[in-house]
Amino acid sequence: MLMNKFSVTSLLLACVVLLSACSSSNSGTRGRDIGIVAGAILGGIAGSQMGDRSDTNVIAGAVIGGALGGVAGNSMDKRKEELEAAEAQRQYEYEQEVREQNKLEEDIKALQEKRVRDEIARKVTASDVAAAEREAARVEAELAAKKKAYEESQARARRIQEAQARIAKAQEELAELERQENGQY
Repeated sequence: MLMNKFSVTSLLLACVVLLSACSSSNSGTRGRDIGIVAGAILGGIAGSQMGDRSDTNVIAGAVIGGALGGVAGNSMDKRKEELEAAEAQRQYEYEQEVREQNKLEEDIKALQEKRVRDEIARKVTASDVAAAEREAARVEAELAAKKKAYEESQARARRIQEAQARIAKAQEELAELERQENGQY
């Protein structure tokens, strides 16, 4: 009887270690694997409590429990896969809906722009066109003048910087010549 309790305890301890290793080894442990281990442990415990409490009962209980646990875990795995597939399908449909909504918004914007152009085309006169062209020419001329003034100011700034660099170089050379004349080398 002592040997029987020792072997049952050893078996249960081994199953607990195996179960903890399965559950902590990676986050991708399958439900079937956990079900087998948990079922074997519970079946082993149940087998040790039944009949004459022999090792055969423990082993038979562990085997039956493992098989039942595996079936239950496999069922859980399938359900999880179905849920993940359904979620992936929902995500795909959502992304499709977002794309369609964006396209619809772009189409609406294009139609509104066309409506504005069409409305202007119906109401505009030749004198309106001439006035708009004169204003465009005036703004373009002002822009060209500002660009030219900016480029000229940049050119002047570059010339000043170049002159300052030449002055600094000449001053260094003068200082060097003065040191040589004074024998400070």
